Amino acid sequence: RDELYNEALRLSLQPYPQFKAFELYGLYPAGRYQRNAGYIQVQKRETYGLSFSATYEYSRQFDNYSGPYGNQDLINLSNDWSATAYNTPQYLQFSYIYDLPFGSGKPLLDFAGWGRPIVSGWSVSGMAYWNDGRPLAMRPQFNNTGDLLSTLYVDVVPGVDPSVSNPGPNQWFNPAAFAQPEDFTPGNGPRTMSGLLGPGSNSLDLSLDKRMPVGPTSLDFNVTAFNFLNHANWNYPDTTIGPASAPNIDAGRIIGSHGGRVIQLGLILSF
Repeated sequence: RDELYNEALRLSLQPYPQFKAFELYGLYPAGRYQRNAGYIQVQKRETYGLSFSATYEYSRQFDNYSGPYGNQDLINLSNDWSATAYNTPQYLQFSYIYDLPFGSGKPLLDFAGWGRPIVSGWSVSGMAYWNDGRPLAMRPQFNNTGDLLSTLYVDVVPGVDPSVSNPGPNQWFNPAAFAQPEDFTPGNGPRTMSGLLGPGSNSLDLSLDKRMPVGPTSLDFNVTAFNFLNHANWNYPDTTIGPASAPNIDAGRIIGSHGGRVIQLGLILSF
């Protein structure tokens, strides 16, 4: 007994070991992630005042932790392996800058005198993008597991296609393809639906610039229209699945949209 006491006392007097720490920045340390992607990019360097860049990407991402509702099976995370909740499989972006071909030293409207500063220094630029929606994540209306599971997935109904022929706000997917699990029973569906995407989004931004030299300085006037075509992008559908005795009548429906044209004016003085 005395020997054990002396050894414990000796160890307690030793300096603490130095440990190296690292920050996970909110990432789940037990998670697994895999991404496969390919992209094509076309660029045109400036000639005759025009330059542009276009990029298309196709990707497939899978993990066992992302999503808005958490994990159902924390004991075996391989059961939660499915499409990454925030991944958009396809993405297309196009941007350009064009110095308009008129004014001082340009092929058109090369006026002299008072007309030169009016027609010179104009340029137009913009960006357009289009992307797929993200995988939908279904959730049951009630978690009837007695708090045994903090997150519960839905059941997948065999033989029922979750897709619809013409998805729209009234029915983006078929809610009959999913069901509320039985009491005290985990859902057999995946964490996210890789083959069932939400609405994609697209927008066109357009900007018109005018540079006016003022002695050794310059004054830039800018008009920018975000979402120039005023295209409304749909919100995501209601993904809550209720039981047959109390169904969620809004399941699969989209309520509202987002986006809208925004016009911004600006003046920049450079000196």
